[in-house]
Amino acid sequence: MLIMKFPSKCLSLLLLVFLASCSTNQIIVNNLDEREANEIVVFLASKNIVAQKVAAASSGIGAQGPSNLFNIAVAENRATDSMAILNRYGLPRRKGTNLLELFASTGLMKSDREETIRYQAGLAEELKNTIRKIDGVLDADVQISFPPSETTPGVAPPKTTAAVYVKHQGIAEDPNSHLETKIKRLVSASINNLQYDDVTVVTDRSRFTDIVLDPNGEPIGMANQQTYANIWNIVMTKSSLSRFRWIFFSLTIALLLFGAALGWMVYKFYPQMQLPCFKKKKLASQNNESEPTA
Repeated sequence: MLIMKFPSKCLSLLLLVFLASCSTNQIIVNNLDEREANEIVVFLASKNIVAQKVAAASSGIGAQGPSNLFNIAVAENRATDSMAILNRYGLPRRKGTNLLELFASTGLMKSDREETIRYQAGLAEELKNTIRKIDGVLDADVQISFPPSETTPGVAPPKTTAAVYVKHQGIAEDPNSHLETKIKRLVSASINNLQYDDVTVVTDRSRFTDIVLDPNGEPIGMANQQTYANIWNIVMTKSSLSRFRWIFFSLTIALLLFGAALGWMVYKFYPQMQLPCFKKKKLASQNNESEPTA
């Protein structure tokens, strides 16, 4: 009896090992912060690819436990597709060095130029954090161009300008939100000698805010994401093209049939209008009109 049970247990163990090997995940992106990791997980879900966020191990001497960075893992058979999709959409985004990192306070002696740059970069960072607090704003970036302190006599100094990039959930498309006006007023009032009209705001709607789930919690893709077509300066969704074609050709055929029927009626009744009886009636009516009334 024990001999019969042993092979069955071995088969069960081998089956479990086989199933585990089939569901092996492969890491495709390493060392992301939590925000970027969540963004990629949601984006891959919109492409019907299940991704997992795995805490990355801490690096460095004496590091123990997980760090604040994460890896993205997907099924082995979807790894190539996932990497191709991420590369196509430029994810994860490349990060450059900002001015605060470039002019980090590492030494005891700091020049006035470094202090000025750090102040300007810190001011832009504070403005970014304030803009992010506006309802509907997902992320923001502020670039400020300060004129040089040295000016040429007789030449008007250049203006201070600012550019603001805002990623939003769709609030900028609502005319009642006045998002651009709020940002311009905030930035121009926070920087000396910066005029309201010298602030440029660039808005961008996020692709990841329209992902919806079915009743079972499975992603079904992007909602409200429509592709548009332009026909004769008429903008419509591609899903409406077939209906537009059907209506257009139906009206065209109806007009052609109406024109053909009208031509047939003229062809049919015009010869009868040229008969003598019609001519006599026409002459009699003309004579009656020409006789003077008593």
